[in-house]
Amino acid sequence: MLHLSLITLALFGGILVEPFRVAEAEPGHHQVHLRVAMAPDGHFAIAWVDSLELPMYEYEMDMYVRFFDPDGNPLTDAYKITKLVDTNWIYWPCLDMDSLGNTALVWIDNKTQSDEWLSNIRFQRFTPDGNPAVSALTLREQTRISGWRPIGASLNNNGEFALAWSEDIYVWVQRFDLDGTPQDSVFLAHDSLESWPPYFFYPQVALNDAGDLIVTWLDFTKTMKMYPRFQMFDAQDEFILPWDPMGHRLDDGDTGRNASRSEPFWLDDDRFVVFWTDYYGLYPDLLGRVFSNRGLTSHPVTFLTEDSLGRYGDYPGSFSAAVSSDEHFAYTHTRSYSDYPDTAEPWKLRLWEHGAGILGEVVNNEPWRRTTLFEYTPPWGADTINSYFDNWGHAQAPAVAACDDRIVWVYSRFNTDTIFEAFATISDWDMGVGVVEQPPVTHLSDWQITSSVGYQIVLRYTNHPQGFNASIFDASGRKVGELHSNQTEGTVTWGECYGAGVYFIRVESGSSPSVQKVVLVK
Repeated sequence: MLHLSLITLALFGGILVEPFRVAEAEPGHHQVHLRVAMAPDGHFAIAWVDSLELPMYEYEMDMYVRFFDPDGNPLTDAYKITKLVDTNWIYWPCLDMDSLGNTALVWIDNKTQSDEWLSNIRFQRFTPDGNPAVSALTLREQTRISGWRPIGASLNNNGEFALAWSEDIYVWVQRFDLDGTPQDSVFLAHDSLESWPPYFFYPQVALNDAGDLIVTWLDFTKTMKMYPRFQMFDAQDEFILPWDPMGHRLDDGDTGRNASRSEPFWLDDDRFVVFWTDYYGLYPDLLGRVFSNRGLTSHPVTFLTEDSLGRYGDYPGSFSAAVSSDEHFAYTHTRSYSDYPDTAEPWKLRLWEHGAGILGEVVNNEPWRRTTLFEYTPPWGADTINSYFDNWGHAQAPAVAACDDRIVWVYSRFNTDTIFEAFATISDWDMGVGVVEQPPVTHLSDWQITSSVGYQIVLRYTNHPQGFNASIFDASGRKVGELHSNQTEGTVTWGECYGAGVYFIRVESGSSPSVQKVVLVK
């Protein structure tokens, strides 16, 4: 198991704005299902669901959105979204901003999985100053929406947004302009399925300025495993990659078995990066991968972090990621602590949660972590509430958005009345830097290891005219393997057939050998 050192906000600089309430709520109302989007100038919007009961009970809900300047000062009051009928349930906001600050909010109104009571996918656009640009309108009527997080939306800088949604066992896609007018016909992201399983759900979408579209989803297979898949489409909705009826695997069909919803981001009109989690060992691993040449060229899958306390599933907790225009990324998920503090009733479980994150950047078409895992929510204190009751651990997923000089982290936590309240805090990109369990990227003259902890080790080398040679030793000093390559420079992956543990890689480099310790986790 990988034990990551944790750092808290008190240990380093980087916090620009201390945590603040997103908005006041009516007494007894929960603020949940948070989403956030940020413009390049740093102003941002936060959307949330206002619920009379805890989300798992699916009681009457409303939705709000509010806009803030780069320093967290409100630009608007909390704006209540108009529902089709006042008693309707309202769910799953999706929020995105373009470079000018135009904002698209998409959600599900009257959410149900019943044929008798179908759902509507709704949309509203807001101007850069946070005012409604159009009235709320329906994009898809009477749709049988299925699964958690059943919609994904992405806005480009040319007045267009794309929508993906899961309906029954399928993933559907359509494009719209900023007024909500369809720009194409609805189409499937994959071939039609004859039966269930497989079952495709958790759709996400990313749209670039050239009109190219990446659609990602999860494939729930007949063997009860979940695999991450994707498909690429150009501006005319023609497929870019050779067509795969089921969708291409993000992970090349490696040994993962229980993937999460993936999040894609365009780096430019040629390259995109995707983040997702999967089980390669006992706990979920966060993975990242860059694709270039509009998806035709795939680069190595990179292991970024593992957290034994992480709650990665889409319900009750999940992860969120954000990518800046200078190709830095921020990532967050919920950590859940537990103990049994009551000596009189030692069977009583206590749970409490924190928002945790890492920072990184894309280097040579690979996402590299450059901080350890850190927590940005308040530590345990007198106002910390046990989140375990009614035989359920209640947690909410955090969210993150970023531009080149700042990051906004958004989370919900219980108050002393066990009501979820929404908070935000703003940091710069130095948050977490300086206190790490080990350097996430180690440079050793003419060779380097991109991450020295993982289910496999990726090693890069340059300037080896006679080829590259390395020896592998276990913790006892016994030589257990060798690495060889005839190329002057390149990448070598090692560890697939080796057990978990500490190893040493020794490279004959220059006049003296160099050695690097690595840790395999399985």
